[in-house]
Amino acid sequence: MNVVFHIGYSKTATTWFQKYYFPKVVNSSYVLLRDANRIFLNTDFFVFDSQKARKDLIAISKNKNLLVSSEHFTTAISFGRHYGYISAGIANKIHATFPEAHIVVFLRRQQSLICSAYQQYIKNGGTFGFKRWFYSGDVFNKEHLIFDKLISYYDGLFGKSNVHVYLFEEFRENQVEFLKKMNEELGFEVDFEKISFAKVNRGIRKGLFFLLKIMNYFYNKPLGTKRCIIHIPGMIHIERTVYKYLNPYRFFGSFLSEKDFLSRKDIENIKQFYSRSNTILSKRIDAEKLRRFGYFLEDGQ
Repeated sequence: MNVVFHIGYSKTATTWFQKYYFPKVVNSSYVLLRDANRIFLNTDFFVFDSQKARKDLIAISKNKNLLVSSEHFTTAISFGRHYGYISAGIANKIHATFPEAHIVVFLRRQQSLICSAYQQYIKNGGTFGFKRWFYSGDVFNKEHLIFDKLISYYDGLFGKSNVHVYLFEEFRENQVEFLKKMNEELGFEVDFEKISFAKVNRGIRKGLFFLLKIMNYFYNKPLGTKRCIIHIPGMIHIERTVYKYLNPYRFFGSFLSEKDFLSRKDIENIKQFYSRSNTILSKRIDAEKLRRFGYFLEDGQ
């Protein structure tokens, strides 16, 4: 029985994989996101029953190969302030349940992931400006994207050969060739004729960004890190309708990008903060490849 756990990170095409790709892996039973989170995320660490979890998941798989996916296993990006406790706890839960599992983790260069995550914060109802969101630690925690630490932790639990590290940028560059290689490594069988490569979770167009942000002030949401002037019932549904139907139109401008959020000072801060981690990561992924896709490395590496 081949067992694969896809753990994220967030903002690395996880929704596309969960919606369009993993359900099409014909030789594996795909566990839905809600069930993956119910079993591993929404259970107390100290009373977690690994034997019951294994039994339940094998029942779902009907003794076939098993494929489990949740980006929340690396911690949702807005909960990075939990300082890795969730990530480490879930890693131990997975290992207690399936010590033989293969772990799949997708990475994305930090400066790109950060800007995408901030846009998701706005989509989710946030009101903080980018600087406060990025630097305050109230929502986002920079340590959350020190990739080498999480990978090393999983290596220690499952063995380096069972932890598969991929780059979001490489997937985006040539999707079919990337997926064929990944399928070979993980033992997936997929009929590409049945795969949709439709884009999901596009960014926000410039002309809608401030409108969405203003609307966010007029409803409460259990985000815990926003301001609300007054709660207007139904506003959240109005906002989501506005985004859904207007964001596809080019009339509202181009999609927001890194340069719309990051100043030179921000970029230098990101470079200084993550270069060491990415350089350590280069022992796992070729440094030239990392550099080509914009990952900051230490000088001379």
